Amino acid sequence: MSSETLPITRAGWFTRVVEVAIWGIGLGLVGYLALSVFGLVAHGSVFYVNFAMAIVAMSGLLALSEIDSPSEIEGEAGRRVRNPHLHRIGVLIAMFCGLGGLGYFWWYLDWMVINAPFFDPLTVTFGYLIMGGVIYLTWFHWGLLLASLCAGSILYFFFGQYIPISLLQHPGYSAAFIMNYVSLNTNQGFFLFSGVAADQIFLLVIFGTTLLGTGMLRLTIEIGKATGRTVRGGAALPAIIASGAIGAVMGQAVSNVVLSGRFTIPMMKRHGFGPAMAGAIEAAASSAGQILPPVLGLGGFLIAAFLGIPYVEVAMAALIPGLLYLTGVVFSVGNYALDRDLPRLNEPVDRRLIWRMSPTFLVSFVLVIWLLLGFRSAGYAALAGIVMALVLSQLQGPFKPTKAELVASVREGLVLTTLLSLLILAIGPLGQVMTSTNLSGRLATILATTLPDNEILLLIGAMVLSLVLGMGLPTPIAYVVASLAVVPFLQEVGVDPLRAHFFVFYFAVFSTLSPPVAVSVLAAAKLANASFWTTAVRSLQIASTTFIIPFAIVFNKPLLEFPNVDATVIMPIVEVLVTQMAGAIAAFGFCFKRLGWMGRGYFYLVVAIGYVTLTQHGRPVLLDILLCGSMILGFMGCYIATRAAARTESAP
Repeated sequence: MSSETLPITRAGWFTRVVEVAIWGIGLGLVGYLALSVFGLVAHGSVFYVNFAMAIVAMSGLLALSEIDSPSEIEGEAGRRVRNPHLHRIGVLIAMFCGLGGLGYFWWYLDWMVINAPFFDPLTVTFGYLIMGGVIYLTWFHWGLLLASLCAGSILYFFFGQYIPISLLQHPGYSAAFIMNYVSLNTNQGFFLFSGVAADQIFLLVIFGTTLLGTGMLRLTIEIGKATGRTVRGGAALPAIIASGAIGAVMGQAVSNVVLSGRFTIPMMKRHGFGPAMAGAIEAAASSAGQILPPVLGLGGFLIAAFLGIPYVEVAMAALIPGLLYLTGVVFSVGNYALDRDLPRLNEPVDRRLIWRMSPTFLVSFVLVIWLLLGFRSAGYAALAGIVMALVLSQLQGPFKPTKAELVASVREGLVLTTLLSLLILAIGPLGQVMTSTNLSGRLATILATTLPDNEILLLIGAMVLSLVLGMGLPTPIAYVVASLAVVPFLQEVGVDPLRAHFFVFYFAVFSTLSPPVAVSVLAAAKLANASFWTTAVRSLQIASTTFIIPFAIVFNKPLLEFPNVDATVIMPIVEVLVTQMAGAIAAFGFCFKRLGWMGRGYFYLVVAIGYVTLTQHGRPVLLDILLCGSMILGFMGCYIATRAAARTESAP
């Protein structure tokens, strides 16, 4: 998301009032959260109710602004504003309901804590108001599918006892009991993950947009250009480097595509990449940002919340698999570039910009990681990173950000964090209902009794289910839905919790690339002016080299043990890299020369050996030798055949 995509205010008193309110409440919320970081505001029930009230107010104000000037990222609202007056009334009613219900909750909070779940009808009514306001605003900003999931889970809580299928039935609960678990308890329902949003995500995302305001996008593109001048198909490297770096601090695939793709996709097209391939590379690279620390596409925070462990442990565990994902993308793009004989990047590189701006990004980023490793809170690390980035940005000389750029980055951060926080509030009832009614446990039982008794086939079934459940949903939602359905099942078949969650999370990320509803591919195809389906197929072709990673995680514990790694991590990494290299050759059909079906088939066989090797418990030395030996043999065969063909052509 960039400053051009933010809602633009119109002249008029109403719009000006809305804009002033957005700034006032947004900055007030940032200050409130900053005070909480230093212990000046207590992290109790009142804190989370105040946070929810601010998010509902901000979401409503942003919706009012969006009605008048729909943005590119928040296009769902733009599509629905054919009758702006009607929608303006709807948003105002939703704000009134949400804020009214939360205000009542805030006022009678002590009484509710004592009397829960035995609420009187009036209190239950205010719970309905909270529910209606949040669901409407979720529909407006995030679309019908997510709002339907939220509403459907609550309806199941009310009427699940009437479902004729016994495995899906629950005993039935009173309205007061349900409202206690949905709207009127700061540990459950809409508040289930509110601590993730308020304590960890909000300020970290503000840190990410602050880095963007200081010029991080320009810096990463220039670094990508400098790298791209050394290899064939180098025009793709700015996309891979910029999208990976920006995604690491933003964590959102679609906004990442729109932000960096405006610059990288035209560059790739100018240097020989087809429109669909350019869009696919951007989509695949942007997805990498969701599995790289420190933000992990918000999923890492949810994993930590589910497991009850410090977030830094999840972030560090994600580093090796995240880098392996990027490596797989590079292998795919490199093989495509060699096959098409694409040129090196010849765009000019502003090396002075790189030298002057690199300290701002590197020092701030390293500071945040260092503080997280020291088990400081995410909010504390983010505030330190923001201050450091702002101070260092003033030393960038001619590349110093303007006041307008910094203001735009703050505005952008307020928009993004508000919508992400609304998203997290909305998924709370889904998680609550799945656990309170034991639906997730019953689904795990169904899967365990239906699927065959084979560990690999069970994992493949879990993979398919995760991809299907994640279609069309934002990655955090896809992860929550899939994890609630699949993780208990994986644990039943012997996968430990952290690896089970990472397995599901990776395929939730892959679901953004999987047609028919591949949201990041859709954005990339639009920017590239390419066919959606062609771009989606290309993106899956690129990402096919990375599908081994979740399976490798399940069977190779050292891959998730960074920074506490030893020599045992070397062989799994080598096995993954060899399998990825073979997969790229098989997918794009080039190894020193263009391969026929037999050559590609041979490398697909190497990929199969890699999958078998990586999905064995213990260290299969003979399989390691077979994998590496077959890869070397394939390389040598292709090289010898290429040299022989060259000698034949040059012979008189």
